[in-house]
Amino acid sequence: MLIIFGLWGGLNISLLTLTKEAPCPNALGVPICYLVSLGYLVMFVSALLLKHKFAKKLFYAGWGSVFVIAFIGVVSEISIGNVCPINNSGIPLCYLSLVFSVIIVILYRLVISRIQKQKSLFKI
Repeated sequence: MLIIFGLWGGLNISLLTLTKEAPCPNALGVPICYLVSLGYLVMFVSALLLKHKFAKKLFYAGWGSVFVIAFIGVVSEISIGNVCPINNSGIPLCYLSLVFSVIIVILYRLVISRIQKQKSLFKI
């Protein structure tokens, strides 16, 4: 559910950036919110393909990009200020994305460990 919420938020900010209503910062000429949206999309796809061999690598590729971008955004927001887009409550979205990414990876690891335990029970 958090992945969907993160994806929705990323896509919403991407749309606002595309329409130039609330542009997000660029990295190498690409709006960072596009990269965050892509990261959440990759996590979402990996959650749908949970039983495939490459799902774990896919998840961590998406998660890693979101986490690194959010972490850099938070550090920049604290040190420079006014770097990240904000929500209606005035909270920088990089803060929310960092919190979401940490919670998502914890939940993902719990789900993976539960699946592995179930697999080991059925091998007997």
